[in-house]
Amino acid sequence: MLLPLVITFVLLPVARAEPLKVVYAVNAGGGEHTDQNGISYEADPLNVGISSDYGKHLLMIGRVQEQDEALYRTERYHTTTFGYDFPADGDGDYALIMKFCEVYFDAPNRKVFDVLLNRKHTVVKQLDIYNQVGRGSAHDEVVYFKIINGRLHYENEGEIETSDVRNGHLRLDFIKGALDNPKINAFALLKGDVTQLPRLHNTEASERRAELEEEDKPRAVRPRDSQQHQERIVRYNERQAQRGYDEDEEDEDDYDVEEGEQQQEPHADQLPEIQQQQQHHQQQQQSPQSSKRTRSGPRQPNPYSMDDSSILMPVFIAIGAFIPLLFCLCKL
Repeated sequence: MLLPLVITFVLLPVARAEPLKVVYAVNAGGGEHTDQNGISYEADPLNVGISSDYGKHLLMIGRVQEQDEALYRTERYHTTTFGYDFPADGDGDYALIMKFCEVYFDAPNRKVFDVLLNRKHTVVKQLDIYNQVGRGSAHDEVVYFKIINGRLHYENEGEIETSDVRNGHLRLDFIKGALDNPKINAFALLKGDVTQLPRLHNTEASERRAELEEEDKPRAVRPRDSQQHQERIVRYNERQAQRGYDEDEEDEDDYDVEEGEQQQEPHADQLPEIQQQQQHHQQQQQSPQSSKRTRSGPRQPNPYSMDDSSILMPVFIAIGAFIPLLFCLCKL
């Protein structure tokens, strides 16, 4: 006798990922700001170190939307190790976004430092912002970790490191190294489904996971003359023209357009053509409308230039004072 086979389907509840939410965000060295992703950064509450808005002199910040350039123009740095205490939000998955921008140095190996999470975990090693993205470009470091039963779990090179979350707060330190001072432009702590994490505009942030990226891999050259870059320069020039600035003047501190041309020795049969090109290039340089430099404000006098007349003026004064004295001595 065959017994009927009864199949029972049991519907089990599917665990849904927790929506991504902002636990804490601060605009280091600056005021309140809400970015394009809706993350609200509070004004910098720290009194340690030095807050700076030196980045405001740059024409633009690369690799980020214009609306969020404010997060990369201000910063906090210190001549020694410094850091922030900020709250956590219980157990769960976390992502820590740290924002950096090199606004001063114009070469690698000038500013290098480490970042330490919760007094134990080195989440960023030997950060050289210029070596990553160059000068005046946004760079994000994203660190993923978990909090389980009140302990922070961070995966570092295949091993799980743990540390205590004291009084529901975490600590983020920027470690002073041998090359200049540590700094931070902004950072945000998010909790929940980290797959929803917003990225930098038109690029991806550097993620610090179990396996770090190869250090010896050469950094790809990123063209600075993108369409977005050109459009923002045009808008900037239009604003300057409305203010009555003379568009034909040049400023020694303006942004230089980089050219990737390689110079080679010309052949003998190419000399006449090259000379014509050089003459044409010189004529373009003499034309006010052919300037490759985009002004960032009214032209300022060069403090290192000096008129020849100012150099000879003391000589003329000395001669003028010596002639009457010589005349008096002759009478004696």
